[in-house]
Amino acid sequence: MSDFVGKLRAAQSVTLLDCLKVRFGDGQEGKLRLAVRPEGVGREVKAAERVLTTMHYYSHILSRYPRTDGELDRYGMELREMMSYVVEEGIWPGSDVVADARVGDRLEVVPADTLDGAEEASAVLFRTPMTDDTDLALELPDSVGNDALNLSVVAVYHLVSLDLDEPSIELLDKTLRYFRTYIGEGANYASPAAARSLANRAFREAGGDGA
Repeated sequence: MSDFVGKLRAAQSVTLLDCLKVRFGDGQEGKLRLAVRPEGVGREVKAAERVLTTMHYYSHILSRYPRTDGELDRYGMELREMMSYVVEEGIWPGSDVVADARVGDRLEVVPADTLDGAEEASAVLFRTPMTDDTDLALELPDSVGNDALNLSVVAVYHLVSLDLDEPSIELLDKTLRYFRTYIGEGANYASPAAARSLANRAFREAGGDGA
């Protein structure tokens, strides 16, 4: 267990539900190599919780790019565009999310053990007492830029979708569709609180429960 996850567990004020690690490798032939792996949190992770972790990861990365900041909003527009392509294609059993996001020329998803020692992000889904809402604790390497973070969202969706059963893939797809609708309607997403609220709302409206 990493120090980041261990510290969250030691806090005893939160319930850890899921954890994903994202490894950022060096680019080869113009492609960034990324790997995604789960890390144990001391309990069995439900498929619905993995869907929530994935939605929160996208929402929290997007929250870094306020529309009021022209430079940062450029990255936000790029990320929203990539994920809109995914929505248009739909996430199905066997989907190639990397291809659907139209980033196959920039991203290569590889097994985690091929990137041992690489920079690594931690995304921990948790719940605090007295609330049904979930949130994400996110630790990102300082050396990883926004382009790589955007591609990591695609990598997470790609690999998570390959591990889910069909009903959970449908939930993943619907949750992403609701999220895109909120953004298209002008919802504010540029804060951790907004990211948390939008991810949970999309999950609930998509029919998610059991997380």
